[in-house]
Amino acid sequence: MKVRIDKGALITPLYRAQGVIDRKASTNVLACVHMVAGDGGLTFTATDYDVTMTADVSAEVLEPGAALVNGRALFDVVRALPDGVDVLMTCDDSHRIRIEAGRAYYHLNGLAPEEFPDVVEEGTGKRLHLDKEEVSGMLRRTLFSVSADESRPALNGVLLEIEPAGPTQALLRMVSTDGHRLSRVERTVEATDYDGSSYRCIVHRRGAAELQRIFEGSDLGVVIEFLGRNVVFSSDHARLQVRQIEEAFPEYQRVIPDRGDASVSLSKTALVNAIRRVSSLASGKHNLLRMDLEPGRISLEMVHADFGDAHEEIEVPEYEGHNVSVGFNPRYLMDVCGVLDVETVTLEMSDQFSPCLINAEDEQGSTFVVMPMRL
Repeated sequence: MKVRIDKGALITPLYRAQGVIDRKASTNVLACVHMVAGDGGLTFTATDYDVTMTADVSAEVLEPGAALVNGRALFDVVRALPDGVDVLMTCDDSHRIRIEAGRAYYHLNGLAPEEFPDVVEEGTGKRLHLDKEEVSGMLRRTLFSVSADESRPALNGVLLEIEPAGPTQALLRMVSTDGHRLSRVERTVEATDYDGSSYRCIVHRRGAAELQRIFEGSDLGVVIEFLGRNVVFSSDHARLQVRQIEEAFPEYQRVIPDRGDASVSLSKTALVNAIRRVSSLASGKHNLLRMDLEPGRISLEMVHADFGDAHEEIEVPEYEGHNVSVGFNPRYLMDVCGVLDVETVTLEMSDQFSPCLINAEDEQGSTFVVMPMRL
């Protein structure tokens, strides 16, 4: 294999592969990127079996062929090269990669390309074209509440549901939960080539997170394809194949209350700043935020057995219902506020044992639930 390629074109697929490759095993094929030169370009592939990334870039192919090399090492070398240079990459019969740029050259020890697993799902499945910004925004609002507990695999991803909503429209729904909080986001979107079928799958959290990398490209759309046991996302000459989690997602509807007996609307910024100040005493197990709600004000309080306590009040002109005292993990409230692009948020709850419902009038379709902590 021998190719000449611009550094800018080369760095993009290598950057996208960094979240997929296994960095812990430097000599393992799963730590490598597989490169195939032919048909006027380079095709890159990286996988950890749960997530597979492929990307095509234009390049001057001087000799077709394939190479397999550590993805982190190649990325570090290319990233350090001056911007705008042409890079000449050569792979010899001993699988050694030579990288030349101007007067500089590097050698990386590679592996036999045939050692790379055949993981790319072939064929054609049901697909639909969606607006990239819509999908990206929904992922941002759900990824933070995905569980990292491997003993609960059904919670290790984002539930993706697609239902018909019109001749060329689909109702797109994403749900995630870790047992302590839940996020549900619904959007009615234009869906080109949508056949009106309903789809439901759990997208592994690592794949959902890596989608943000390919969404950084210039393409305005994304193609979602359901192919066998995988769901495939394509955008900006990149293809992300994500293993579906074959578990039953919990019946999340039961957790979401219709509304609470007490409801308060207030400035998101004021709430975030107040929580941040009083939670400066949070440490380890001392992460209980006490919230007292009553007409006209919200009181926030945190106590640390060794350091002291913090207390702050926020004026709230819009309040309905009775007085409520409840405890929360402050980070859970901050996470929800961090993904809402609004000025005003609404908190609804019934008592100290009931879930807290968080939503915003300016962002219909986004609903968040935070479970309370015992006071």
